[in-house]
Amino acid sequence: MYRYETHCHTLYASACSSLDAETMVALYLANGYDGIVVTDHFFNGNTAISPSLGWKERVGAFYGAYMNVRKEGEKRGLKVFFGFEYSYSGTDFLAYGMGPDFLCRHPEMMALSVKSWLAFAKKSGALCIQAHPYREADYIDHIRLFPSDTDGMETVNAARDERCNRLADILADEYSLLKTGGSDLHSVRQPLLSGVETEERMDSLPDLMRAIRSGAARPFLAENKFIK
Repeated sequence: MYRYETHCHTLYASACSSLDAETMVALYLANGYDGIVVTDHFFNGNTAISPSLGWKERVGAFYGAYMNVRKEGEKRGLKVFFGFEYSYSGTDFLAYGMGPDFLCRHPEMMALSVKSWLAFAKKSGALCIQAHPYREADYIDHIRLFPSDTDGMETVNAARDERCNRLADILADEYSLLKTGGSDLHSVRQPLLSGVETEERMDSLPDLMRAIRSGAARPFLAENKFIK
């Protein structure tokens, strides 16, 4: 089986992360992963990218954070793919398949309502997964669910409790949605990791997206062997 992370954050673009490229790649290799999707917080989330930059400069800096990890992954044999986490008032969506060129062409996306953005992303061919849909936190005023607007639910989030994940799994079943797992990794000290397992190696993000869409990528949960 091959393991792929679908939800992790770097310190370069996510203000809440402490993970640099070297540490991130070493952690995932130590835990037997074959690849990861870097999903830093986008500009409407807890971003570390300065809002004073122009749109294309912001996208360039955001993509540069991913490239830091990709270059380290290439040195050490870990596949690194690009995604991001789009936010709406504490509700988050993992977006795969919207690359930097696409983002540069569409600055208007930031003015869309959340439902309009999800429809826009789906029309563009992106895969959108609602992250940790039943997360509760002090900074979230209430839980918002978008099962009719997304492709799937993150039913195994390593940073959430069992109840949160179980409810997400029930919701995915009720709406016949795709299921993914993700670590939501911000720190090397997180005790559990997640992601998806596949029987075949994924050489590109489109490969991984196809595996998720077909149900060939299954969520898993495991202990972090790299805690320092």
